Formats: sequence, structure tokens, C-alpha cells
Amino acid sequence: MKKLIYIALAIVVLAAVGYYVIEIAPNRTGEATYSEANVGLEFDYRTGPTGYVVDERMPVDLDEDLVKVVILTRAEDAEKEPPAGGEGFPTITISVFNNTEKQFSRMWAEENIQYSNINLLIGNVLETVVGGANAIRYMADGLYASNNVVVAHGDKVYVITGQFMDENSDIYRDFSPLVDSIRFIPEPGQE
Repeated sequence: MKKLIYIALAIVVLAAVGYYVIEIAPNRTGEATYSEANVGLEFDYRTGPTGYVVDERMPVDLDEDLVKVVILTRAEDAEKEPPAGGEGFPTITISVFNNTEKQFSRMWAEENIQYSNINLLIGNVLETVVGGANAIRYMADGLYASNNVVVAHGDKVYVITGQFMDENSDIYRDFSPLVDSIRFIPEPGQE
């Protein structure tokens, strides 16, 4: 009788472990921190199958003030081919620019509409604080609607854009927590 109980218990344990390995573990979402001292930026983002994949791009002859572009693509979209003949998937994008003239966020956004999309404004521009720095926040329309934050900090301007199809999308829900997690860190030579 004891032998049957041990066998039954072993089957239950093996079934539970198998269920975890097949169903739960592959769907776990964690959190990671992006940190790049060269642009003075750190933030947290979700990882795993329902999180994001980070891609860094260096500018190529676009604008001498554009330093780096960080693109967060939903993991499930990163595994797919972009639509043929169409635009790419919605993303969260952080573009980092030199701000040698030390412009305030709003002034920079209005003078650089090709990057800020403030000319496609929906509603009002709100003043806010991101990572301890003054910023503006607004919605814009385009191929995708987007949440936008422009932050002037030190010698840089950070344009954070979250494109979304609708307000039930992951990007729409994840944009604010990502922005709230932003921390500015010393760049090399600033310590």
C-alpha cells in the first residue's frame, strides 16, 4: 500500500514539474535594466515572451545632433517579419540628441518637429518631471497614435515615443511605467 502511495506521489510531483517546465516557465516575464553611460540613461523594462527586445542603433548621416536611438519592440513582434510593403510594428523608441544650446524641452520639441511630432499634437502639452528633470508630455497622431515625452537634461534631449494601435495595447500600458523608471546617470568624465 505504501508503495502505491509513493508511486502516486511521484507521478503528481513529476506532473507538476512537467507542467511548470512546459506551461509556466516559458511564459515568465522578468524585468531588466537598460544602462548606457555614454548617453547618461538608465531605465527598466519587461523581458520574456510578453516583454520587450532592445535594439540600439547609431545614427547614420541623419542629424549631427542625434547620438543614439534605443528601440524596444514587443518580443512577439520581434520574432515576426515586418509586413511586406508596409510599416513596421509599433515600438517604444528613445532618441538621444545633443543639446548644446541647452534648450528647454518645449522649445526643443517645437524647433525639431521632425523628431518630436509635436506638430501632430492631440490635446494639450503637459509639463512633467522625468528622472528629476523637467519634461513635456503629449499625444500625437500619425501612422500610429503615440505618447511622447521630451526631456532636456544636461547636454542631452531625450525623446521618448510609445506608438500604439489602441489604448488596450501592451505598449500603451507599458509606456508610463518605463518613463517613470528613467534615471539619469553620469556620463564618462562627469563623475
